[in-house]
Amino acid sequence: MSSPAAFSPTPLTPAARRYAMLAVSLSISMATLDTSMTNTALPSMAAQLGVGAADVIGVVTIYQLVMVATMLPLAALAGKIGHRRVFLPALWLFLAASVWCGAAQSLWSLEAARAAQGLAAAALMGCNMALVSAIYRKEELGRGMGLNAMIAAASLAGGPVLASAMLTVLSWHWLFYVNVPFCLVALALAGRHLPRLPGDGKALDAGAALLCALAFGLAVLGLERAAQPDWATALIWGCGALSWALLLRRERLSAHAIVPLDLLRLAPFSLAVLVCVLAFAAQGAAMVALPFLLNQTLGRDIAEVGMLIAPWPVMGACLAPFSGKWSDRMSASLLGMVGLALLAAGLLAVSALPAGAPMWAVMLPMALCGTGFGLFLSPNQRFIMFSVPAHRASVASGLSGLARLLGQTMGAAFVAACFVFNARAGATWALWVAVGFALAGSLASALLERLARRSRQALAAS
Repeated sequence: MSSPAAFSPTPLTPAARRYAMLAVSLSISMATLDTSMTNTALPSMAAQLGVGAADVIGVVTIYQLVMVATMLPLAALAGKIGHRRVFLPALWLFLAASVWCGAAQSLWSLEAARAAQGLAAAALMGCNMALVSAIYRKEELGRGMGLNAMIAAASLAGGPVLASAMLTVLSWHWLFYVNVPFCLVALALAGRHLPRLPGDGKALDAGAALLCALAFGLAVLGLERAAQPDWATALIWGCGALSWALLLRRERLSAHAIVPLDLLRLAPFSLAVLVCVLAFAAQGAAMVALPFLLNQTLGRDIAEVGMLIAPWPVMGACLAPFSGKWSDRMSASLLGMVGLALLAAGLLAVSALPAGAPMWAVMLPMALCGTGFGLFLSPNQRFIMFSVPAHRASVASGLSGLARLLGQTMGAAFVAACFVFNARAGATWALWVAVGFALAGSLASALLERLARRSRQALAAS
């Protein structure tokens, strides 16, 4: 199994490694916080901008849409010209877009600013894992992936709490202005300490990049409208299918493909990416359905919902560094299999809770969910990075980030469909769907473990 290309040719000093990792961590934290904080502020935005709930949701969806559409082309660009040369401009764009979001006085202006933010976030997330691989030595990569996962989980957990606290004394505009000092710190640290790695210099196919953006963007739109079977949805799916057909035909004939079809033919890599999609589909479905289940089915007050869900991201953040270290010495696929099985058990336990269940009865299975997800995440990311040839780390990094977003989008789409088919029991149905995703991911991890074991046996025999 090859190591990622992104390992720095000249190892960083311990101090430089810490500062470089802090810059990368701040970037992933801002991209994650920006999603969770904005979700919390949607009612305030709708009221102040004078628009309906259905309209203001576009502030979130356009951010996700642009991220999914542009992540692979931007990852390919980073591989061509170097990750540092993509990461630093993306930080500047994220800073400018955050100021634009904060200054927006109309919905169209806010959505345009969020699209720019999504473009910057796609570049940051597309470079994320490749940069972590460059910062840490091979034998310490699991630790770096664990720290990266912990930062993402902590940001996911803290976003709603931080947003709620800020909105009690400030307007929603400040949720975007708060990015400014963090961007400036990240820029200062990255400019001085981020590894300088040359790109491969290969040509970037602009036509393929456009088709890639259309194919993935229309796929996300189609998933989001899956519960609305009208002519517009049919048109989106039709155009999406055509875009995919043209993209795959072009990529098969291209010497510098953006969609890594050759890597997806590697069974361990493609299976690890599939496990990532399934796990984040379970997480995405659960995070959308749980507030409805806790409030409407279990009768919990809205103010209690965040506290009841909190054990999940808190346990995930606590466990991620340890699972990253364990993956340096143990089978990553085995850790993922056990972790996703625990996630499925926790979700099933939550879905079976009766109305009026005590707080501890809710928080314990939430903690189990967080334990399982934390056990899975870092080892899976490490496995993905070590399943590809040395010079393809940038593509693997982009595909990993894309797998997360696609999984979360797919999970949310299934939740919407559950509510369409059964408004009263939609949240419970959605959790059952999440259990199915988690179990499928665990089974796929078991198959991945078999493939990895055969690979080790073949290597030993040779």
